[in-house]
Amino acid sequence: GGPATLNGSGDLSYVRTFLDLLEQWQTAGTVADWVGFQEAVKQLYAAPSPDNTNDEDSQSPQTVIQLMTIHKSKGLEFDHVILPGLTRTSGSDKKPLLRWSQHIDDHNQLSLVMAPLGAHDQEDDSVYKYLKQEDTFKARLENTRVLYVAATRAIRNLYLSASLNPTTNDGWKKPGKGSLLAPIWKTIEKGIDEQRYSVEQEIDSDTTKSKEKSSSPLPSASLNHIRRLPSEFKAQIPSRGSMLVNSEETQSVTENQTEQNLSNRARLMGTVLHRTLKQIANEGINNWPENRIDTMPSAWAAQLKEQGILATSEELASLSSAISTMLADPKGQWILHNHEKAQSEQALGYYQPEQNRAGTSVIDRTFIDQGLRWIIDYKFSAPAESETQSQFIARQTQTYQGQLKHYANLYKGLEKNPVRCALYFPQIPLFIEVDAE
Repeated sequence: GGPATLNGSGDLSYVRTFLDLLEQWQTAGTVADWVGFQEAVKQLYAAPSPDNTNDEDSQSPQTVIQLMTIHKSKGLEFDHVILPGLTRTSGSDKKPLLRWSQHIDDHNQLSLVMAPLGAHDQEDDSVYKYLKQEDTFKARLENTRVLYVAATRAIRNLYLSASLNPTTNDGWKKPGKGSLLAPIWKTIEKGIDEQRYSVEQEIDSDTTKSKEKSSSPLPSASLNHIRRLPSEFKAQIPSRGSMLVNSEETQSVTENQTEQNLSNRARLMGTVLHRTLKQIANEGINNWPENRIDTMPSAWAAQLKEQGILATSEELASLSSAISTMLADPKGQWILHNHEKAQSEQALGYYQPEQNRAGTSVIDRTFIDQGLRWIIDYKFSAPAESETQSQFIARQTQTYQGQLKHYANLYKGLEKNPVRCALYFPQIPLFIEVDAE
């Protein structure tokens, strides 16, 4: 139902532009250079909406003033920008019951620091005070970033508006630390003293305060920012063959359907295995002696725990055995070798104009060897107790042949090298070449 929530073709164009940029920067669903990607996003400029609600036949001019939040203005530019209320601070709970923060140590390990609020008749814990100070510092940095975003929307003129309180020595009170004016207050104060910035006197503050106290609160305007789909809306269900490129392959089992047949536990175990094999391929087999593999179960257990899985010792042992078995297998060594144009977890986007559908396929391992493009799909499985190896090979080939054909078709559209596909089972080990023609 996502596309149905868009206002029109203009919104859809913006979404596609952003996703196209994301496709260029991501590899296997991960953006390695996040800073570079953010800079690239900043270069995306959306055309500002005229926000004109007048009838087409009306002679009234179009709306030239737009009201929006700072976050919504990101990526837009305007001739004149007015930022009001810069001395206002956001209301926040100054003493929550629990404070926490995540930290990464020198060994790239993630740790969690937590501290509860002390009793009302006791001083706060030193860790709690530290976390409060850290949160305050983060908030100031965020306010500085937000102010920078707002100020850089202006092309010609930028107008900063704030309410200042005078001091007894003809100065001005410093704005609150949580306000947007605080990061630049020293510069603003110096500009006021040098009469580069003007300050307009308001009406008597005592009169204003008395009026504010005696006046009844104004009814708040009802704002509706929620965009709802009709109650009878039904999302379009993808066809069974939407994953495949050619129509003759619609009878094969698709990538998504196959994943649905696997338990969530087995799927996550396979994901951990794939990550490790990618790391081995990138670093080289020689950098992975047996003693290093022996240290991996704790890291695997942590990764699985983050996904809600408490791995058993038998499961972790099976992962270690699969890695060791593949590294000892000549075929496994050949797969992980540094071949020409080798990639692990290679993401390839595709588009089906007949069905107006797009998607991304992730290939476990691919490379060129002796002029042949090889596509290898890892499988963390083994024959059942009553299943012979020939029966296992036939079942796996039938299950994943359609998926490998899809991968082969993607590469045939990218290069002229002949394509060959195979399944590899590290636990056994077993290499099965699958016909992808």
